Amino acid sequence: MKDTTGRRSSAHRHRRPITMAVLAVAGAAAVVTGVGVTAASASPFGNESYTFEAFRETVKPWDSIKIPELSCPRGYLENTVYSSGRILPKGVEIVDGAAIGTTISEVKSVGVTDWWNKTHHPVTGKDTVRGFSTATNWDPFSGHDLVVKLHCTTDLTKAYMDPAYG
Repeated sequence: MKDTTGRRSSAHRHRRPITMAVLAVAGAAAVVTGVGVTAASASPFGNESYTFEAFRETVKPWDSIKIPELSCPRGYLENTVYSSGRILPKGVEIVDGAAIGTTISEVKSVGVTDWWNKTHHPVTGKDTVRGFSTATNWDPFSGHDLVVKLHCTTDLTKAYMDPAYG
C-alpha cells in the first residue's frame, strides 16, 4: 500500500527481502536434494534395470576356457541369483550350458557415496586380476555354447554389494 507521498509502506518494503531469502533457501534445498539423488544413481535419467549378453563362445568337448573380464556398461550387477548351483556372483546368468561347469570367483566394485555420506561398494562386474573365471565342457562328445548374461541396474538399492567390504 502507498502512503500519501507515493511510496510503499515500510511493512511491504521489509517483506520483500524475507521472501527472497525464503526462496533462496528453498532453491538451495532442491539443488542439494537433486545432487544427492544423482550421486546415488549411475544414470542421469533415473533408475533403470537392463540385461545384455556379455559373452558367448562354443566350448569344445572336454575343453576349458577362460572367461574374459565382464562388466555392466553403466550401473551395477543386480542383487539377484540368476544361476543357482554355480559359483557365480549375483547378477550373472549362464544361459543353457547344462553340460558346462562355470566358476567366476572374484568381483570388482566401485566406492559410491550416497547423499547421507554413507559409502557403498556395489559390484560392477567380474575381476580377472584377483580371481579366476573358467568354464569347462564336461560332455566328451559335443561342443556346447556358453552364454553369459549380465543383469544390471543403476538403482543403488537393488545393486549387489561386494562381500569383501562386509
